Amino acid sequence: MKPPILHRRGIPFFYEKTKAEYHKDPYERYDEMVVKQSVIHLADTVWKGYPMQAIFDFAENHYPTDSKSKNNILELGCGVGRWIGTLAQGYPNANCWGIDYSYQMLRRASEFWMEGREILMDLTRRGFTQPLTVQGHQLKNLQLGLAKAENLPFASNTQDLVLNSFLLDRLDDPSKGLQEMHRVLKPNGKLVLVTPLNFHKASHWQTYYPPIKLSLILTQIGFSILDWQEEIIIKEPMDFHGNAVTWRCIGFVAIKMG
Repeated sequence: MKPPILHRRGIPFFYEKTKAEYHKDPYERYDEMVVKQSVIHLADTVWKGYPMQAIFDFAENHYPTDSKSKNNILELGCGVGRWIGTLAQGYPNANCWGIDYSYQMLRRASEFWMEGREILMDLTRRGFTQPLTVQGHQLKNLQLGLAKAENLPFASNTQDLVLNSFLLDRLDDPSKGLQEMHRVLKPNGKLVLVTPLNFHKASHWQTYYPPIKLSLILTQIGFSILDWQEEIIIKEPMDFHGNAVTWRCIGFVAIKMG
C-alpha cells in the first residue's frame, strides 16, 4: 500500500487536494452536506428504518459467507461510513477500509465509527422539533483515508470485496475508476456497485448509457457479471412531511476473472 502524503486529524491523505478543489467539492460543505448525509445514513429512528436499505438488500447475498473471515473489504465513496462501518461490525476479523474524496465526510465517519462519539444532529430545518443524538462506535478493524477512486493507494490483487454506491456517475473518469477497482481486487474478488447513472457530463451519458454500454465496458476490463438489477428504488427522505427524492438505480455484482 502506498504511504500517505499527510495526515489530518488522524485521517491519512493519499491525495492532496488544492484549495480550488476544496472549494469546488460540495461534499466539503459541513452544514449543507455532512449534516444532511449524517441524518440520512445515521438517524434510522427518524425515518423508521434505513432509507438506503435497498442497497444492502441487493448486496448481502454477495458478502463473504463466513462472518469470521479475514477478508479485505474496501468501500469507495464511503461518505459518513454507514456501509463499510456496518460490514466492519458484521465481519470483526476483516480488514475494512473506507475511502472518500471529502475530508469532512471522513471526519464524520471517523467520529462516529472509530472514535465512538455521540453525534448531535439539528433536524429543525427538516421540520422536526427536537434534535437527535446517536451514539457512535469504536471499531478496531476499520480504517479511513482520502483518495480518488481513479488512483487508489492499494496494491494490485489485494482486496476480496470492493463496494460503492452513488459514486460511478460522479467520477471524472468512470472507466478509469472501474479499471482501478479491477486492479486492486484479487482474482475471483467481487465488485458490488449501485448507481443511479445520473451523470454530470454529456460525454459520460454518451459512453455509459444505455446500461448495455456499461456492461460491455465491464467485460472489456476483465469482469464477469454475476448479478444485474436495473430497478433498485431508493427514496431519499427530505423532510418530516414525507417528501423524498426517488432514485432509480442499477446494481451489479461482477467478479474479477482469475
